Amino acid sequence: MRAICRPVEFQRRYHSGYKKYHSYKFQVVMTPDGLLSSLTGPWPGQKGDWGMYLELGLERHLQEVNEGGDAENSLYLYGDPAYALSYGIISGYKAIVRYPLSPVLKAVNAHMSGMHVSVEHGFAKTINLGGFNGYKSGLRSGISPVAGYFMVGVLFSNIHSCIYRNEICMCFHCNPPSLNEYLTLPI
Repeated sequence: MRAICRPVEFQRRYHSGYKKYHSYKFQVVMTPDGLLSSLTGPWPGQKGDWGMYLELGLERHLQEVNEGGDAENSLYLYGDPAYALSYGIISGYKAIVRYPLSPVLKAVNAHMSGMHVSVEHGFAKTINLGGFNGYKSGLRSGISPVAGYFMVGVLFSNIHSCIYRNEICMCFHCNPPSLNEYLTLPI
């Protein structure tokens, strides 16, 4: 979610509600090499994560990727609990009334939560490298291409990761592609 200046038109559409500011939302998959991939959006700030997920069709894409393979070699995404009931998305374990989590499951949740935090660092890197994206007073919807600024910031963040690596790729022991490989990837 990227905060923007209060728009002149469609203020309700862009107001996030629970965050109490106006914004655009994007849905992004971060790969273990620290690259932001599958960037989709923008959506208005009031759009829910589940609604974006359904509109994007990510579940169908995951099914296509895993089609014909065995469960052991399937690809999964770790996501927020909002996505817990969908194909290919794994989220933290939840305790049920009168059935608390075992110490092992609590440890798994703590470990995965740490991994999720490293992914949040990847989003912060996009903002830190493209400082303009962090100043909501300069991001005026309808006057400047606010969503485009963020998308270009993601591109530059990925290029930076290809050249200098990043915290995420070190955490997951997975190097990003070379800059040449990244810039020549088929779309």
